[in-house]
Amino acid sequence: MLGRTETFRTVQQVHADIRTHHNLRVGLSSVYRILRNLAEENLAEAQRSEDGELLYRLLTAPGHQHYLVCRRCGRAVGFTADDIEHICVRLAGEHGYRDVTHHVDLYGTCPTCQ
Repeated sequence: MLGRTETFRTVQQVHADIRTHHNLRVGLSSVYRILRNLAEENLAEAQRSEDGELLYRLLTAPGHQHYLVCRRCGRAVGFTADDIEHICVRLAGEHGYRDVTHHVDLYGTCPTCQ
């Protein structure tokens, strides 16, 4: 169900799609576990919504990406930003941090939803 959309999906949405479109009985906890495992294996991407809910979608491009996410429909456009990457490396170095990761997403309303 993740492969059919360019939007990030909640675990509950994926669970409902599996039950509705495939008529399969699967527990919500199983869907959580499978999606978490896909993200850990770099087969799916995970991000937090503005309200903190964990969202998933299949990995669409190699490497680290940021997203421009529509608040209404959830459509996500991936982008890279070398400036952000350089700032993170510089700040980590200035403060003596190692093994630093970051998560930067932008939220707005896409042209279709405006």
